[in-house]
Amino acid sequence: MNTDTTRQDIPPRALGCGYDVPATGAPEQVQAHERAADVILDDLFMSVGQAIGLRATVDYDAVVWLRNHFRQKFLAALRHQGDRWREDRSVVTAVAGLFAERAVRYANGATSISAADARRAAADVEKYCRAHARRAAASTGRSDAATALIAGYWCTWEPEV
Repeated sequence: MNTDTTRQDIPPRALGCGYDVPATGAPEQVQAHERAADVILDDLFMSVGQAIGLRATVDYDAVVWLRNHFRQKFLAALRHQGDRWREDRSVVTAVAGLFAERAVRYANGATSISAADARRAAADVEKYCRAHARRAAASTGRSDAATALIAGYWCTWEPEV
């Protein structure tokens, strides 16, 4: 793997209609994406836990929802953009901190973060991420396909038709 590439070196590819398209390609590639998504999720959970600290626990239902929801998004990003984890790790972990702060805020002093709190925090993060990606793409005159590349792992979204 060449780690000397930057985001500018990777040509943007538009997402197909819907990020939940079935995996295609060689079985080895599908398995590599599955493993990479699991590694990203491990890092996500570590970052979320660090950001929440001792302020709250996370309900089991929230953990399950979080894993299922973002695993699907991370797999879609891997399929469409390739494995850019080394380049995107700092962004993903920073956004995990944003997610954690929003989840704690929605828990509103409760001792645990519920699945509803996690869903609301995820919606905020995805909204923020889409807005940031659109602004970044527009400021550089890049295409809509570049927007998905800028948004990265967190914000693969259902395109507006």
